[in-house]
Amino acid sequence: MRRAQRVFLAVNAMPLAVGILLSCAAEAAAAPVYGRLTLGLVWGILQLGVFVASAWWYEVRSTRACDRLEQSSDPGVPLTGALGASPADASWR
Repeated sequence: MRRAQRVFLAVNAMPLAVGILLSCAAEAAAAPVYGRLTLGLVWGILQLGVFVASAWWYEVRSTRACDRLEQSSDPGVPLTGALGASPADASWR
């Protein structure tokens, strides 16, 4: 899980840093790319796309890791659904 967190942070920190640099250089951000579309606007759209894609990737990866943990638990012990709850807590039901 730590590796996935580091990748998520690195993938999103780099476009953010470039976006901050573009905001400091208003002339560069205002450079036209296509019609009324500017470099700053294109970069913002790309940054949003990278964030959404990396959030989706992180969610899939963390779900897979959590599913493996649930499947590796003892099959004779019922899952209570609460983190840290022992099977004895569910016996009163």
